[in-house]
Amino acid sequence: MTRFTLTEATPLVPEGLRCRFLLADPAQTDRMTVLVVSFEGEYPEGSLGNGHASYIATSTLTGLKAFDADCVILDFRAMTYRWGNSLLQVFHDVAQFRGEEGEPGAPPFPVLAVTSKRSRAGFLSLVTPTGRPAPDWHLEDIDEAIAHGVRRAREWLDFI
Repeated sequence: MTRFTLTEATPLVPEGLRCRFLLADPAQTDRMTVLVVSFEGEYPEGSLGNGHASYIATSTLTGLKAFDADCVILDFRAMTYRWGNSLLQVFHDVAQFRGEEGEPGAPPFPVLAVTSKRSRAGFLSLVTPTGRPAPDWHLEDIDEAIAHGVRRAREWLDFI
């Protein structure tokens, strides 16, 4: 029998990007777990950001699993983002993780995004069809995002 060599490995953390997990006070969120996954740093343009997108998606899924969140808010206010469609991976991965292909008519698991002048234009160009308004799950104020997330989490939890 072959003896395989095992080497300890750790996931890649891309240079220039940092992730933090923050939880809203449950006393203020009707006891719902609202997870804020905050990213700081520089997201490279185009395909140079593929590893950063994977890190964002993996970090978000780790947070969802670790904290059993009822809602996730992607906080891109401290991240510079201009363009690169790989960032959409996080939305796809969360939908798969939370089983959005479930029952017809079920509200989606609440995923919101908060941006600032560092990321807003690039992010909105990615998620908003030309000539359409910004999606209601995109906000620029973290407190508004948490309040909106609580409402959406309540709808999601009432259905499941």
